[in-house]
Amino acid sequence: MKQQIKSKKVAPSSSSHSKPVLLEYTINGNIQPIKKEYELLVIACDPRNLYNICDYTAEERAIFDKLKNFTFHTSLLKVQINNPTTQQITYPGIFAPKVLGQMDGSIYAYRNESAKQFGSKVANEMAYNLVTVYQLQGEANPPLSSNEFEKILNQQLTNSDWWPFSTEYEVLKTFTTPYFDHFSNEDLFEEKLPWKILNLQGKNKTLYVHGFTCFESVLHCWDYAELVLNFVGSAEKPLLTEFDAPIVILGAGVSGLLFATRLKRLGYTNIEILESTDRYCGKTYTITEEEPYPGGSPENTVCELGTCYLSPAYDHLVEDLKEFFVDNAQINFAKGEPNFRGIVIEGEFEPPYVPNEAILSQQGYILLKAKALLNLDPNEPPKVVMSYIALALAKYSVLHWKIMGSQTPMPLHPPEELRDKTFYEFLDENGLLSLVGMIQYMYSVQGYGVITNIPAYYGLTWITPIVIQTILLDNFDPEEIPVVTGLEKGWGALWEQIVEQGKLNITYLAKTTSIKRLNP
Repeated sequence: MKQQIKSKKVAPSSSSHSKPVLLEYTINGNIQPIKKEYELLVIACDPRNLYNICDYTAEERAIFDKLKNFTFHTSLLKVQINNPTTQQITYPGIFAPKVLGQMDGSIYAYRNESAKQFGSKVANEMAYNLVTVYQLQGEANPPLSSNEFEKILNQQLTNSDWWPFSTEYEVLKTFTTPYFDHFSNEDLFEEKLPWKILNLQGKNKTLYVHGFTCFESVLHCWDYAELVLNFVGSAEKPLLTEFDAPIVILGAGVSGLLFATRLKRLGYTNIEILESTDRYCGKTYTITEEEPYPGGSPENTVCELGTCYLSPAYDHLVEDLKEFFVDNAQINFAKGEPNFRGIVIEGEFEPPYVPNEAILSQQGYILLKAKALLNLDPNEPPKVVMSYIALALAKYSVLHWKIMGSQTPMPLHPPEELRDKTFYEFLDENGLLSLVGMIQYMYSVQGYGVITNIPAYYGLTWITPIVIQTILLDNFDPEEIPVVTGLEKGWGALWEQIVEQGKLNITYLAKTTSIKRLNP
């Protein structure tokens, strides 16, 4: 278990004798700029948003120019159950890997929030359910707009083969965001850009903590902040011995809130967060709906349009932040239902492995995918297939440790064994194709791309041994102990507690207009 960071000795700083960071911003469209001086600048937003605003060096700009991203769109729908007395929604959650592979904004997954909240049996008896629908677009300029995503949604739900609900629905909320900033294989290993960012930490009184630095997840943002503060020597230089010295964090998304929490635990008291929108928590978007209620129950439905899951990999984060998780317990998404998740098999199999069903349970899909990729007999008993999967899991765990090391959330040097490989190629070259069925879901469903295209480095960064063990247990453990979980009140409630308990000072609708760090 990692130790909770509360304080740290910092090297003496010459900040009181050096030039401050000069920053100007406006609030809520006001013309009159606000000018302030800070001793430390923390960039917790996409650094490209500060082009022509921040006096980036040529080295910084060259790194940021290489960033790529997807566009993620979710919709919360109130859908009509065609006939509550006869229609049974078999799979509350559906994932279509082949559709996601198109990366064109098509619907590739949905999650029935009513079934997650009340269980499938109750949800099937309701006249209406709440459903979150997922769409993803690959690297594109310009990206699809929210209206364009909704147009695709409306077109596809009218003729989908795997949409089990009525086409009578109401769009309650939508959420569109740039997603998963990342680098190409060439920029990872020829240019070594994530490690150049590590070397930039602390220079020009600037720290970078946004998801682009490592990987876009709550877990990686938390662990990367620890890496920067405790293991990167250059990052210590701007840390101040005067704990009331002014610090500014740009962005009140997940990375900004988490880094502010770490700084406060180190003793810093004068932290200001500037947020360009009217809300904190960035890519977390929790909606609590008061209806529909099942059978007169007054229980609300917690819907996640952004950050959603936890696994045992998050255990140390939950422990570190335990005071903010009070009354927001981890819950079993599937509520003990073995068929909570279904996988659309269209385009996934060739004879003799093509099943009769259009949708398989996740467990069935994992087993059939292993048979197909290992060229096993289609009638091979599940226990035999599981033995191949278990052996591959053990091998993956050893390889992961040898290649990625023990430093979290990323190795301190580029892992050359992954050079020029996609995640799928890494699995294939190491005899690990039996794991594809489970990895497809755990990696891709959350919007991180397709394993046949994404660099192997990102695959191994996200899919640690404990993550893949989680999927194995979640699908095949006879004790049905929940391992993939959500939060009872949603991720939004966690950030609310961090902001309120931590007394974080956030200025909303703050548009930064000028940042000068390189003062003569």
